[in-house]
Amino acid sequence: MICMAVLPSDTFAHKAQRILTANGYQCEMIRTTSQKEGCIFGIRINGDPEQIRILLQRGSVPVRSLRIERDDA
Repeated sequence: MICMAVLPSDTFAHKAQRILTANGYQCEMIRTTSQKEGCIFGIRINGDPEQIRILLQRGSVPVRSLRIERDDA
């Protein structure tokens, strides 16, 4: 399952990537823009969204949203 975590800043995106990689998740940092929200920092992750949310919460990473982009199951 491919998920997208939207984070409030580049700093939190880097922190999230370190946490997830250290826990065995494949992920990539992305940056995009939105007319509604402006600059958006995020992480695209291959894994279970609930487990990802728990890991990021434990690491004190605020997640604006976490959504499934693609379900490969």
